[in-house]
Formats: sequence, structure tokens, C-alpha cells
Amino acid sequence: MISAPEDLRRDVLYEALRCSSSDAESIPDRLKLPLCVTRFWFQYRQQNHPDHQTNMSCLQALVLGFVYGEADADPEFKARMDGLQPGGSHLQLDVAHAFSQWQNCMRQSLHLNQLLSFPLPEPQCSWLYCGPLLHKLQNALLSHSSTFTELKVLLAERRRVLLETSLQSAGVGPSGDDEGCQTQTRKKRRN
Repeated sequence: MISAPEDLRRDVLYEALRCSSSDAESIPDRLKLPLCVTRFWFQYRQQNHPDHQTNMSCLQALVLGFVYGEADADPEFKARMDGLQPGGSHLQLDVAHAFSQWQNCMRQSLHLNQLLSFPLPEPQCSWLYCGPLLHKLQNALLSHSSTFTELKVLLAERRRVLLETSLQSAGVGPSGDDEGCQTQTRKKRRN
């Protein structure tokens, strides 16, 4: 497989993640693998774990976390994210399970990418996932429906576009709602 052309190896990786090259076209190279993994994970969660609010808040937390992890993220956005308060005294097991599933998908996809001789750039894993931050963020998103919009407004235009592209790549509307999911679900039902 190593001697296969790069685009064939990339297609193998996309197929494993149930993604297409057209789905990943508008995604920056550094986020192609994490966002394809996130799409795969979110689709699995929607099919097998019907708690839509938890799934959506976890997805929003992940993509906001990707933006937060960028080296040149907006200072006001970072400060607001850093100021999030823990959302309770107990770890929410369903949320921990959802994030654990995402981490496992990411780890296995990194291995497959490596096995295929890196048809997609390997992401900076250290900024992809920060558990304590994502748990606080997910709780804030679930507790206050305006949190996502408030955080999104703090982003510079190019970061907002990145956030919206990230959500759309997961099959969710750019505003972080489930309009994309509902459209995909309707298409699947018709077929």
C-alpha cells in the first residue's frame, strides 16, 4: 500500500472514515483528519446514542476546542474559554463516554494514517483535545443555549469561517444547530 499513489491512500482513509474528498475540500489541511474523525464519530453517536442534546453539545465543544487550540486564536475568545467554571461536582458519565469514543476514533485514525504513509497531514495532537476544558465547555453549552453564539461572536471572521466549516463537515448547520443532520437524515430515509 505504501507504493500506492497518495490520492489512493487518502481515499482509503476517507472511505474508512465514511468521508469523501469533496467533504474535506474546504477544510484546512491541518484539520482534515480531526474533522473527518469528528464527522465519523458524530454520525456514530447520532445513530447509536440518541441523546441529541448531549451529542450536539459535545460536537460543539470539540470544534470550539479545535479553534481554541490554534496558536493564534483570538485573545478575547481564549480568555472567555479559560474563564469557564466547572459545571458541577460530578463527572457526567455519558459525556465522558462520548469524548472517550472520539479519542479512540482519533487514535485509531492516526494509526491508519501512519500505516498508509500519511496521506493526510498528522495534526498537532497536543492542541486537539483538552479534557477539563472540553468538559467545562460542554456543560456550559448544555446549560445555556446562548453560550455557543456568545463564543462564536468573539472570533475573528476567519476563525468563525473555520468554526462553521468544521460544523458543516460534521453534517451540522453553520450556526451549530442540527439543520444539516436533519437534512441528511431525511435523505437517508428517502433512499
